Amino acid sequence: MKNLKVSLVQMDSTENRDENEEKAIMFLTQAMKENPDIICLSEKFLAWGKDRKNGIITIDELEKYLKFAKENNVNLILGSVALKSNVENKTTNTSFVINRNGEIVKRYDKKYMYKVNRKDLQIDEFERTIPGNDLGIVELDGVKIGIGICFDIRFPEYFRELIKNGVQIIFLPSHFRKSTGEKAWEFLTVARAIENQVYFCACNQTGEDICGKTRIVSYDGNVLKQIDEQEGIITVNLDLEAQENFRKEFPVIEQI
Repeated sequence: MKNLKVSLVQMDSTENRDENEEKAIMFLTQAMKENPDIICLSEKFLAWGKDRKNGIITIDELEKYLKFAKENNVNLILGSVALKSNVENKTTNTSFVINRNGEIVKRYDKKYMYKVNRKDLQIDEFERTIPGNDLGIVELDGVKIGIGICFDIRFPEYFRELIKNGVQIIFLPSHFRKSTGEKAWEFLTVARAIENQVYFCACNQTGEDICGKTRIVSYDGNVLKQIDEQEGIITVNLDLEAQENFRKEFPVIEQI
């Protein structure tokens, strides 16, 4: 495949799961007007806020997304959800990849946990989330795709492992805060693209203290498209042949 069209959905998710879900389906439907091959949602798109219990789900509750993918012949990356675990009061932060047949073909559990210990902000994701151990790699339409989630971006060794396994496009569903990561979002999304010669699709939430700036960065570090702080969709047709030629002309990957 020489080209792959991808759409990223930037949402402002609240504590109201029903409203979030209705909004997500609305944006997915709207994205289909561009006829994308892959649509990606943001991290914890089903619920965000102090009371997150309403957002905890089981795999059985993903049926409407499986149906959407099959009926619309599109691949979906379900950002991430708080997936119920066997450990009391703990979930995994999980991204599900659904293919055009409406089948779950990959589950990736966020590997690196968000932790802040400042006077004005204390957060420890370890308290309620079980970290994952596996790499987020899946093949869609014959192309190897990599998945990371939010805080993973601060660990370049993770993305290097994706590249060693042949990944050409990386998706990063996120909920990136301005107060702890505005500069990181601006620079690391570009850095991960350049150092790995990949298309880097960074799909963020928006809203209070959230960076927004969902963007698609090219393998050479150019921001191909970005949405600022409003909710919405960006769609870009990725030229995989041009990427392959660039990697041949500037053979960084062959040395890792």
